Amino acid sequence: MRTRKTIKTVVSGMAICCVAPLGASERLARCILKRDVWFEPHGDLLSLLPGKFGRYLRNAYYWMTLKKCPLDCCFIFGMSFTHSDASVGHRVYIGAHSMVGLASIEDDTLLGDHVHVLSGKQQHGFHDPDRLIREQPQVFRKIHIGSNCWIGTNCVVMADIGENSVIGAGSVVTDSVPDHVVAVGNPARTLQSVRRAFRPEIVFQGATQVQQSPGL
Repeated sequence: MRTRKTIKTVVSGMAICCVAPLGASERLARCILKRDVWFEPHGDLLSLLPGKFGRYLRNAYYWMTLKKCPLDCCFIFGMSFTHSDASVGHRVYIGAHSMVGLASIEDDTLLGDHVHVLSGKQQHGFHDPDRLIREQPQVFRKIHIGSNCWIGTNCVVMADIGENSVIGAGSVVTDSVPDHVVAVGNPARTLQSVRRAFRPEIVFQGATQVQQSPGL
């Protein structure tokens, strides 16, 4: 165990050295211009790197450029962030081809593949009929996802999710989801409590195996 931890520390250090020019240039440009400059292009480039070292490189870059991002996260091929003010907690896993906007994701939360976390429900206005949608005011809101959650494949999240909750695959979260529940559907609705959805003998923790209930 100690050897494995040492190896991970060494690889993380190598990854930081590799992405340091990207991270340093973005932070410098951000200090001068007071906005993200190369954050998204750098993220798009790093999202295309396969394998475990690609995951380390993505984690290292976001460790340098996000508001908060520990070095024990796992970001799979094709995923990216769109706002540097996003934050993630320890041991967060984000699956392949997922995209995260302005969001706060707490410890031990897992996002499946092709999950989109939007920056709220009003990113594009359409209330003025005399203006094009792309020219109308945008409102960005930070979405909060609690600790120890599982967000299934192909979900779209545009509202807060409480801790210890499960969102079924393909669901669209348009309203806040409370703690300790299973929610499914479009729009997502509470199905049952997590305690009923899983057998009592199976511990529900972010990094452990879970037994899914029928239909999820």
